[in-house]
Amino acid sequence: MSFSPTGDRFAAFRHSSYTRFFFARFLLSFSQQIVSVAVGWQMYDQTGSAIYLGLIGLVQFLPSLLLILVTGSVADRYNRRAIAALCSLMSALCTLALLVMTVMGSFTPLPVFAVLLIFGIERAFMSPAVQSLAPNLVPEEALSNAIAWNSSSWQLAAISGPVLGGLLYGVSASTAYTVAVIFSMLGAALLYMIPKPVQKTTGETKSWAMILGGFSFIRAEKVVLGA
Repeated sequence: MSFSPTGDRFAAFRHSSYTRFFFARFLLSFSQQIVSVAVGWQMYDQTGSAIYLGLIGLVQFLPSLLLILVTGSVADRYNRRAIAALCSLMSALCTLALLVMTVMGSFTPLPVFAVLLIFGIERAFMSPAVQSLAPNLVPEEALSNAIAWNSSSWQLAAISGPVLGGLLYGVSASTAYTVAVIFSMLGAALLYMIPKPVQKTTGETKSWAMILGGFSFIRAEKVVLGA
């Protein structure tokens, strides 16, 4: 854990906006992990197909790749807090759709993939908005502390989230989705409670030249390429 320049381990939490952001992000990360585990298990239980199981990850990943230029530009130009809150609400609705399909006995591949595609689009827009929101919520002297707490919360969710998701799915798929919906709704509410911060932007336009420039740098730097 990184201290702030003042040596205060909890410097970021002295700011109420960051506190709400931290717990919102933690709940949303937990929700995503629960859904990822539950939908994978349920799909395999329903179909027994490893191909469908693999497509679950692919459908959620592709939007982040295809929308890489759009999502960053949107996070730069528009209210990041509003984007993150709207995406978290969409996440809750997608999870609710999975819950309804489970309860109604209509959990089949095509509708599930359609919901997961929306999930992937939502996550593609949320990621850059959330990552760039924290610097808008704390002063510069508390930024390193905020980043350290963000990293710790994500790691905790990444480790314990799948465990919780598996335990909840062991009870029932509907239980797992219900908990995920609640977490997403709470996360959205906390994000909406954050006062609109002053947006810090770089003013740099995203382009294919910028992306290709990054690949050129990696290719030129042998140590980075090896890593």
